[in-house]
Amino acid sequence: VIGGAKVSTKLELIKYINTVADKIIVGGGIANTFIKASGLNIGRSLVEDSMIDIAKSIFEQGKIILPTIVVTSKSFEGDDIKVKSVTDISDDEMILDLYLEDDTIEVINEAQTILWNGPIGVFENDKFEKGTKELSQAIAKSKAFSLAGGGETLSAINKYINSDDVSYCSTGGGAFLEFMEGKVLPSIKALNLKKNGR
Repeated sequence: VIGGAKVSTKLELIKYINTVADKIIVGGGIANTFIKASGLNIGRSLVEDSMIDIAKSIFEQGKIILPTIVVTSKSFEGDDIKVKSVTDISDDEMILDLYLEDDTIEVINEAQTILWNGPIGVFENDKFEKGTKELSQAIAKSKAFSLAGGGETLSAINKYINSDDVSYCSTGGGAFLEFMEGKVLPSIKALNLKKNGR
């Protein structure tokens, strides 16, 4: 499950785990980029247009699960909230949360391993917390081995579930992403050198 707003760094992770994951659930700014790459209008939603072509090539491989029902507003204050199909976004709206469909929940329930990085909506505002709250609770109930990383992810865990409901939590955001991409972190490299007597 990949959410949050840092699209470029998260796309690098998705490119890597796309080779090993069965399904990839996306939310937040990263979902907007994939939604636009699939040819749909996202209005004024956060997006990185420079990443559209990369997102399109990943999407075409068939592992990305896009939201179908989203929560929109014309402002982050949420004075004009609408729940609507992702195919019906107006030019002046922003996608600020999403609904987890039954089949998406089923993917979580049947998973053996879950990697979670980032919220799937602007959960700091209670008006846009439904998706992240339901995701947290679904992962907590899952029997899968679950790994969660990043400050916003841990904030969501602390807000909606117990940290004990997740198998492993990492406070590192960028380092967590790099490690999950298969990169060797400087500290791990140093420890390995020390272990080998160098």
